[in-house]
Amino acid sequence: MQFLTVYPVKRAGDRRPVSLEGTAVAFMPPGTRNTGPMLLYFILFISLLVPGTAGSQQQYDQYDWVSYADFHQVTDVTLGREEAYIATTGGVLRWNLYRQSWEEPWVVVRGRTEAVDLRDALNVDYITETNSVAVATAHGTYLYNPTAEYWEPGEHNFDLAVQGSIPGAIFLDPPGPLVSGRNYFQQGNNVIMDSQLRQHGLGPSATDDWGYQWVGVQGVGILRLDTRLLRGTLWELGLYGADVRDVIRGEGWTVLAGHNRNQGITFWKQGQMIWDHLEARYTAGLESVWINDLAVTGKWLLAATDAGLAQIDLKNGTSRMYTLFQGLWSNRSTAVAADEDTVWIGTENGLSVLDLAKKEVKRITTPDLANRGVYTLAVDPEALWIGGEAGLYRLDRATGTGGWLEPEGGVAGPVYDLQVTPGEVIAGRFGGLEIIRKADLEMAGFPAEAFLAGSSIQAVLALDSLVWVGTDRGLWKLDRPRNRWHQYTTRDGLISDEVTALYPDGDHLLIGTPEGVTRFFWNDPTRGD
Repeated sequence: MQFLTVYPVKRAGDRRPVSLEGTAVAFMPPGTRNTGPMLLYFILFISLLVPGTAGSQQQYDQYDWVSYADFHQVTDVTLGREEAYIATTGGVLRWNLYRQSWEEPWVVVRGRTEAVDLRDALNVDYITETNSVAVATAHGTYLYNPTAEYWEPGEHNFDLAVQGSIPGAIFLDPPGPLVSGRNYFQQGNNVIMDSQLRQHGLGPSATDDWGYQWVGVQGVGILRLDTRLLRGTLWELGLYGADVRDVIRGEGWTVLAGHNRNQGITFWKQGQMIWDHLEARYTAGLESVWINDLAVTGKWLLAATDAGLAQIDLKNGTSRMYTLFQGLWSNRSTAVAADEDTVWIGTENGLSVLDLAKKEVKRITTPDLANRGVYTLAVDPEALWIGGEAGLYRLDRATGTGGWLEPEGGVAGPVYDLQVTPGEVIAGRFGGLEIIRKADLEMAGFPAEAFLAGSSIQAVLALDSLVWVGTDRGLWKLDRPRNRWHQYTTRDGLISDEVTALYPDGDHLLIGTPEGVTRFFWNDPTRGD
C-alpha cells in the first residue's frame, strides 16, 4: 500500500511550520497510477455539493460552545412562545417561561460553516410563523434555523423596542445572596438606584402572559416584575469587565478577573445564573481590580493586583491589602499561590510569603531569586515552582533551598504559566510547552515548540492524558498518548483567539479571554477532534 498526501502550499520566505490540518490523505494500491490532482478535485467538488462539509461547525452541537460577556446594557426585549429574549451589547439572553429559569445565552453561536457572533445586538424578534428568532447586530442580521439548529445571515423587519416604565412603590429583590451585599431601590417611575447611590435608567420592556413585566435596567441587567404583587427580581447580568486573566472557584462562586481598571471582579453562580461584582472604589480595603492572578484557600480569595495583594472574604466581600509596607518586594504583584494558611506572592522584584493566620509577610531573600521578576507560581506538598524571565525555579519547602532548572530539547526562555500534577510539572515557556518529571527533573517526551507555529503560550492545563494550551492564536489540545495536536479558534466557537486563562469544569473547559469567557464541552467521544 502506498500513500498519496496532498500537502498545503507554503509561501516562499515563510518560516512558520507547515500545518497538515485539513490536508487530504488517500491510499493507493501498488502499481496504481498517481491520480492525486484528480482525487483532490473530486474531494473539493463533493465538499461543495454537500452543505456544511466545508466548515468546522457541523461537528458540534449548538451548545458545545457557550460564551459569556458583559450583558449589563439591554437594547431590546421580546417574548416568544416559550422564552423571553433579552438583547444586550454582549449577546442575547433567554429565560424559559415554563421552567422559570435561564437558558444558555447566545453570544458566539453555531453557524452553518463557521461560528456567528451575536454581540452588539441591537434588536431581537420572535418569528411566530417559523418558530424562529431574528437578531440585528452592529455587523449584520442573523436568523436562527430551529430545524437545523444553526444561525445564518438574513433579512428581517424588526419591531421597534418599547421603552419601559414601572409603577410606583415596588419592592426589588436580588436573585440570591450576593458577595457585595448590593441592594437596589426604586426612585420614580423610570429610575433604579443602587446602594452606592448610582442611578440606572430603564430601557426596553415587554410583558408576558404570566403577568411579569421584563424591563431592561441600564448598567445592571434585567428586572422581572410581578405586576400583581409589585415585587420584582433584578438580575445583574454578565461579566463586570470582559477581560479575564484568571478563573477560580471558592465558596460556590466562580470568580473571573483581569485587567479591568474601571470595572471589577466578577462572581458567578453558573447553575443559577447569579452574577455579582466588587469594585475598588466602592469596596473598603480593595485598592485595585487590575488583576494578574488569583488563588483561593478556605473562604479567602487572594488577588495579585498592581497595588499589592488583595485578600477578599468570599462570603461578605470584606477586603484588605498587603503592600510594600507589609513586606512585598513591590506593590506590582504578578502571581499568587496558596496552600492552607501559607500564601506565596510573586512580584516584579521578587518573592514573598504570607502567613494568613498571623497576617505576617516575609520577603524571600534567597540570592538566586533576588530582584527576579515572577510571572507564575504553582505549589505542591514538597516544592514551590516559580516561573519567570530567567526560566523555571524549584524551591524546596522543607529546606528553603532551590535552583534554576536548565532548559532541554530546544524549549527555553521565560516561563509564563505553570501547572503541577502528582508526577509532573507543565511549563508554558516562550519557546513552547515543556513537561518535566518531578522524580528526576528531566524532560518527559519531545518539547512542543514545533507544533504551536510560533504561538505565544499564556495558559496551560493538564487533564488526565490531555494538555490544554492557551495562546494568542487560539486554544490547542495535546493528546499525549497519540502525540496529536488540535487547534480551536473563533471559527469553532471561541469568543476570542487570545486565550489567557483555563479552568476545568467537569466535561467542560472554562476559557478566559480579553473579550469574555467561553465554556467548551470537550469530552464528546463522538467528535473527531
